[in-house]
Amino acid sequence: KKFIIANARVQNCAIIYCNDGFCEMTGFSRPDVMQKPCTCDFLHGPETKRHDIAQIAQALLGSEERKVEVTYYHKNGKVDLFKVPCI
Repeated sequence: KKFIIANARVQNCAIIYCNDGFCEMTGFSRPDVMQKPCTCDFLHGPETKRHDIAQIAQALLGSEERKVEVTYYHKNGKVDLFKVPCI
């Protein structure tokens, strides 16, 4: 599994944990990821659609689990389509 955990009680719902799978998948190290917003803005790039970003933000505000497909960028610039479960 690849995942992050964020604290909804702090500004920007900061990431407080990411597992090794997430780091391997994105190419970012744990220190690169920690305290970043849980919307993973650091993975956005030119092909990331605003609609997808808005869906993730909306899912995080809601109380229902939702999966969103979004184009994210690895640290090395590689582009991938991710299926992001928002819980």
